[in-house]
Amino acid sequence: MGLRFLFTTITLGWLCATAVATPPSVESVSPSAGQRGGSVTLTLRGARLSGAQELMFYSSGITCTRLESKSENEVVATLQVAAECKIGLHAFRLRTLGGVSEVQTLAITRFPVVAEAHDHGSPDTAQRLELNTTVSGVIESGDRDYYAVTLKKGQRLTAEVEGVRLGAGLTDTIITVFGPDGKTLASVDDTALFRQDPFVSLLAPSEGTYTIEVRDTTSSGGSNHAYLLHIGTFPRPAAIFPPGGPAGTEVTLTLLGDATGEQTTQLRLPKADAAFEFFPTDQHGTAPTAHPFRVSPFANVNEAEPNDDFRQTKAAVAWPVAFNGIISKKGDVDHFRFHAQKGDTIDVQAYAYRIGTPVDTVLEILDSSGQRIAINDDDATHDSALRLTIPTDGDYIVRVSDKRQQGGPNYIYRIELDHPKRGLAVFAPERLRKSQDRQVIAIPRGNRVTAYLAVRRDDITGPVALSASELPTGVKVELGTIPDGEYLLPVVWEATADAPLGGKLVPIRGTCRDGNNTITGGFVHEVPLVRGPGDSAIQSIVLDRLAVVVVEESPLHVSLVPPTTPLPTDGTLDITVRIQRKNDFTEPVEVTFPALPPGVEAPTAVVIPPEKTEAVVTLVASAAADVGDWKLIAEATIARPGRAGRDPLLIGMNGLGTPPSGSRRPRRSSEGMIPVASEARTIQVALPPIQAVIQNASCAQGQSVKVLCKLDTNSPLPGRFTAKLDGLPPRVTAPPVEIAGDAKTVEFTVTIDATTPPGEYRTLVCELMGNIAGQKVVYRVGRGGWLKIDAPGAVQTDATGKPLSPLEALRQQEKLRQQEKK
Repeated sequence: MGLRFLFTTITLGWLCATAVATPPSVESVSPSAGQRGGSVTLTLRGARLSGAQELMFYSSGITCTRLESKSENEVVATLQVAAECKIGLHAFRLRTLGGVSEVQTLAITRFPVVAEAHDHGSPDTAQRLELNTTVSGVIESGDRDYYAVTLKKGQRLTAEVEGVRLGAGLTDTIITVFGPDGKTLASVDDTALFRQDPFVSLLAPSEGTYTIEVRDTTSSGGSNHAYLLHIGTFPRPAAIFPPGGPAGTEVTLTLLGDATGEQTTQLRLPKADAAFEFFPTDQHGTAPTAHPFRVSPFANVNEAEPNDDFRQTKAAVAWPVAFNGIISKKGDVDHFRFHAQKGDTIDVQAYAYRIGTPVDTVLEILDSSGQRIAINDDDATHDSALRLTIPTDGDYIVRVSDKRQQGGPNYIYRIELDHPKRGLAVFAPERLRKSQDRQVIAIPRGNRVTAYLAVRRDDITGPVALSASELPTGVKVELGTIPDGEYLLPVVWEATADAPLGGKLVPIRGTCRDGNNTITGGFVHEVPLVRGPGDSAIQSIVLDRLAVVVVEESPLHVSLVPPTTPLPTDGTLDITVRIQRKNDFTEPVEVTFPALPPGVEAPTAVVIPPEKTEAVVTLVASAAADVGDWKLIAEATIARPGRAGRDPLLIGMNGLGTPPSGSRRPRRSSEGMIPVASEARTIQVALPPIQAVIQNASCAQGQSVKVLCKLDTNSPLPGRFTAKLDGLPPRVTAPPVEIAGDAKTVEFTVTIDATTPPGEYRTLVCELMGNIAGQKVVYRVGRGGWLKIDAPGAVQTDATGKPLSPLEALRQQEKLRQQEKK
């Protein structure tokens, strides 16, 4: 059993009289890079940036030595970058007294970093640069940025742009190189290796000044169109073969596509469990960014031509194994042979798009006779992938082709055959589509907040127990267990009243007992930085810890009065929400329920006006609601003007506990005050303690009829109840009836209007409303009874008024005829 979560977040579009903790939002970071072993001064611009406390980096090697809020919209930070700091992107967040920002990135490069000049928008005003330099720039709308370097004849010039890879925005650039005579030598838009980030590698045809132009492909731009231009004499191959190798070995690589021609190099690979990045290097320098390269714990097999026909394949090899090849010409098809046994389960993964090559793989598995037994084009990664269960012992063939029938020297691919990987990963789910909103834990002192954790299971089943270590001082949390078959868990985080303002990046672990195996996994949260169509991401960054911080006190507290009686299926239960306001906080408060048991509805939001401190909320359970004990949590924040709650009773008790088709919950964002949470209260969803049967009844238009409902309960209900007959046809009434808790029957007087349409109505239900232990509860019982309405004179009844069936009516007529004869 699991929970259906109603993700709700709040927009605060006006100012409150009381200052409240509000998280910062960073919109731009300048410069976008710093040099390894040096210092860099960053300027962060955005909103709500006052009270800056620290930059929380997810990786080591960068130390913030000075941090100052210049205004509500600007923070300046001085950083020291260690000499051994990792080259590449480093994720960080800004923490203020009010919360934590979205993820931002800073690139660390081996070259000196210079800022772009203010006036370099033409070849004549091109900014002069030294070779092997990184420029940090921004493309404004319609910008064309020009840079100039001096080269000797035959000297290699490499210019590479990092735009989309920075994650600031969709900076889709074109790079153009002009010779000393002003003629275009090269112009590159997209590349297979770095997609929207272009690079150029050429040899200077003559000595002189060369000009490099960087512009946006659509002439758009803005403050988030940041880019880095690496310019120098370093190598930048377009492709590498093979694109991977066995862990712990030395491999010979062929570097393709560099201006100096094809090169070979030796590369020592780390152990399988070590992180690895390959930076192409020669006597003229080292590439500023890494080239994709796979390190796998099994052998390499490189293709050997001819292998266009499956019968040309060499002797079969054992798996796990990696096949490396090149679709060298249009229409090329490659084949590899492996041996497997009946029942083997093999994950077959193609690597092409993910390693920056232009191959659009089509992956096929053939048996030894050449008959296809499996095929795949694309999976979620744009590379082919399939899982294969071997039907019988023998040799099998992997066939690789390009979907578009293209080919060339850099159409390189890698096919890995491996055992299915079992594992799990914990992450923070998106509460608002295409937003980083509330993916950190910001807890006001002396208060609580709700957050969600999720788990991804890979080839395992079972409940996943969550745990956290290294929590900030004064923070408490009971993470609990995500049930089998579910992936989400609402979690209440609490900070003591004396918790220090501060925060940590907290490791989260999940543990699953799957059969005889214990599977563990850490926090692996992929954050999309540049969004693509739909829910796709063009550029993402992976975080290994969850940001948990303590912020200033909130003027608002919320609590739930513990339920004293179960919520019945096909019924309702009223619960009480209470708030406490501090200081001069007098705003209306909006209360929501972010996590409800399956099949249970509540109003989208309940607004408590300034003069009130509590609200009664009706929970509605469908007939199909899952019975059991569940956690109930309330969230409270400042109400939006005109905000009104949706009454779940308007949805109708359709047995599904879901809104009617076409209805939508409003989508909101959470700028402003951090929503605070109640404690997690246990609520029991249970079958109603009373059953009922409604006797069928018939009546003519314009008349009345008695409808009897028989009640059955194991023990008397406490107190008195109001019984109501619901589901009546149009213009049919039945006054409520007061009954005792131990009543066995209830009789309703049903009055049919003369204009009520005739027909058989099978919608009757008996609604019993009462008060148990101070809480209003409603049981809806007796579904299935019907009321038949006929035209006047069409209904025959017995002496008591009970409607007769057609057969009974015929018998009664025959009886009357016999009596008349006597």
